[in-house]
Amino acid sequence: SEESRSGYPEPSDKEVFILHVNSQNIEFILSSHGLGATDLYPIHFSYELVSMSPSSLPNMSRESLLNILKDAINIFKYNGIRDLEENEKTLIEFDF
Repeated sequence: SEESRSGYPEPSDKEVFILHVNSQNIEFILSSHGLGATDLYPIHFSYELVSMSPSSLPNMSRESLLNILKDAINIFKYNGIRDLEENEKTLIEFDF
């Protein structure tokens, strides 16, 4: 959520993902956008990278970290690894 003028949190299209890689937390802030459903994939959305901190690790490039994030999200899908039925209907795209 984001702070509004009223001071109360408001819904946002941004999501925070924290990956623990090589003994360090990497914080990714992504925005998600729903995309048109198809017969095969009624759940279809795209993620766009808003920020990433830190942007790299001593032995890992930014690209490597983004690939780890993409793999993790593709496994998690829509409602987590255990929701196999919904995950089969989910298509995720990345704009980064």
